[in-house]
Amino acid sequence: MALAFMFGSNQFNYQPDGILEFYDGNSSVRDTFHDVAKWTGVDVETLLRADVAAEGDPEHQVRINLVGLAAAQLSIHDILVEKGIRPAIVGGLSLGGLVASCVAGALSREDLISLLFRSNQRFEPHQDGRPQAAATVFASLDGDPAWYYGDEHEGVWLGGDFGLEPTGRSRVLMLAGYRDALEKLRDAAPEHTVTVSYDVDVAVHTPLREAAREETRQQVSEVAFAAPRLKLCSSIQQQTLTTAEEVREMFVRNVAEPMSMVHLAEGMKHEGAQLALVVGPSLIKDLLRFPFPVGYVDRPGAIPEAVSALFEHGVDIPDS
Repeated sequence: MALAFMFGSNQFNYQPDGILEFYDGNSSVRDTFHDVAKWTGVDVETLLRADVAAEGDPEHQVRINLVGLAAAQLSIHDILVEKGIRPAIVGGLSLGGLVASCVAGALSREDLISLLFRSNQRFEPHQDGRPQAAATVFASLDGDPAWYYGDEHEGVWLGGDFGLEPTGRSRVLMLAGYRDALEKLRDAAPEHTVTVSYDVDVAVHTPLREAAREETRQQVSEVAFAAPRLKLCSSIQQQTLTTAEEVREMFVRNVAEPMSMVHLAEGMKHEGAQLALVVGPSLIKDLLRFPFPVGYVDRPGAIPEAVSALFEHGVDIPDS
């Protein structure tokens, strides 16, 4: 049985405390952030602290968050590997899927950061420029979770399926689309099941991102991809990516298609995952149910816990 590394999606307001601890205590982390600063022209302090980037152009803010969180995930991965904690399986949601591809050797770090920093994070006007947003749903299993994004709710799409929460009584969904449509859904849905996120103004992982998808297709055509050296599980569909072209296509599909923790976790389970470590501050702890034990490594103090979990679950670590 094997160890999996799981990388989460972009967090627009993640707390950087753990990353700052890693940065202060590890030269390899400092090297990674300095490399990313060199490749992007963004200073290290801004990359480290999400709150520093709170002013200015919204698209630029999102890009800074993307490359800052990617740098954090790559750095923590490196520390784990330095300590002999090496995954046999990797994968992630949204941004995390792209970082996992890099960790698996499918593209270089510089190419990954360049793609993230050039990525289209713009609001694309549709139908008279209706504002866009996202929403979180805790959908009771007493009904059909698909009701929340079905045909009767115009302007609402499924952006992410996170699977069941720990009690198993509801399914956690991320919806995206037009803000007025999401507000209408919230008002029609059972009370307290839908929360609209007003700090997200782009309908990520939906057909409204079609222009960005095509822009990404052109950008990835200019990048050298390779076949992954690790088992790389997708969250777009339950699939283990084995070729350079499959990874390249995942980068394109990731822009405008829903992500699914269910696909990712079940794919990892199929590949033999006995334990997964969530790398970086990217998934809320204890929010979701997984088909295997999960540990969270988002600060230095979590590493001894990860080592203990390896022994507790008898996980095999591949040779370097």
